[in-house]
Amino acid sequence: MTLAVNILDLLDPQAIFVLLAVIFAAIKAFFEHRKKGESEEIVGGETEFDPYQAYEEEIARQRRDLQIEVPSPTVPPPLDNFTPTPPLPSVPIRPRLSQAEEEALSNLNLLKTRRSRKAGNSTRSRLYRHLSSPTAAREALLLAEVLGPPKSLQNDR
Repeated sequence: MTLAVNILDLLDPQAIFVLLAVIFAAIKAFFEHRKKGESEEIVGGETEFDPYQAYEEEIARQRRDLQIEVPSPTVPPPLDNFTPTPPLPSVPIRPRLSQAEEEALSNLNLLKTRRSRKAGNSTRSRLYRHLSSPTAAREALLLAEVLGPPKSLQNDR
């Protein structure tokens, strides 16, 4: 008896509480798993409800009531005289451009090369990119509120 008391004195009370909580959780999980297994056996023993089959039966009943005749599905022709399509060319065929389209394309390419030559990190380009972003208006209003005059000194409009 004194040995058991000494072991309990050595153990931390929080550790004992955690150990008991784990044991109770394991027992609870065991009984829930067992209960779920029994309920699955009951459901499996009965006829299972098939919504697709019920839907098909309802459609057939409505067709009978409304006297709708459904033609039987047609059988596709046999594939004996099937000719495969020729393979696609390995090189894509590009459409021919008119003279005006070719000039427009060359002008567009020329504009792209001119833009790429400019410094992309200049202050002006960064400012334009920032002002064209959707958040620029929100940031401008926020900065006006923070850096502007207090509400009591603003004119009422």
